Amino acid sequence: MSDAHSFAVDVLGIICRRFEEKAADLRLMAETGTLFEAWLNGEAYLACKFQQAAYPFCEVTAKPPYGGTNGEEVKDENGNPYLKRGDLRVGATFEKGDHRWLFAEFAVLHDGNREGDEWQRKIEKDVSRLKRLGWVNSISLLVLVAVSRSDVRTVWGESLERFGVWNRPALTEHFSLSLPDGGSLMIKAFDVKRREGGIRSC
Repeated sequence: MSDAHSFAVDVLGIICRRFEEKAADLRLMAETGTLFEAWLNGEAYLACKFQQAAYPFCEVTAKPPYGGTNGEEVKDENGNPYLKRGDLRVGATFEKGDHRWLFAEFAVLHDGNREGDEWQRKIEKDVSRLKRLGWVNSISLLVLVAVSRSDVRTVWGESLERFGVWNRPALTEHFSLSLPDGGSLMIKAFDVKRREGGIRSC
């Protein structure tokens, strides 16, 4: 039986390996200086979809609704069905029908959105949405992807170190990737229901 944390680390590893294969494409996307989150979400989906039979996953869904997984009804502030959608949902069945689910939101930080605080507000909204999910033994995952035409640590390091979400306990070690022609990428993922000390809230 795999615990939810190990399952999430497996899924993230599959996605990161896909990004390694797409390093040249990522460098070209970084050159645009514009948001390419939809493209990145699609690559994350394809990474898991191509491994669905091999893992095996029982589900790989792009743009999943917040309600409906595991029979959970997610409500908005007024008690109405919550209609927002996430970026990726992956599920697997282990021994004796034991299920694990990962529900992810991706946020892309690039050369074109570093100024101002719009990127921070977007991430904080993602965290707020993910906290609505209460599935037992499952992960509500925020995946931050920082990419630059140059050294991403130099470009984004100071801004990220001052940002509270970045300093939360990470799911696992961050992933770094050198891109062609001097570009770079860094990924850090967070189980938003994990508190200091590794305790998870439901």
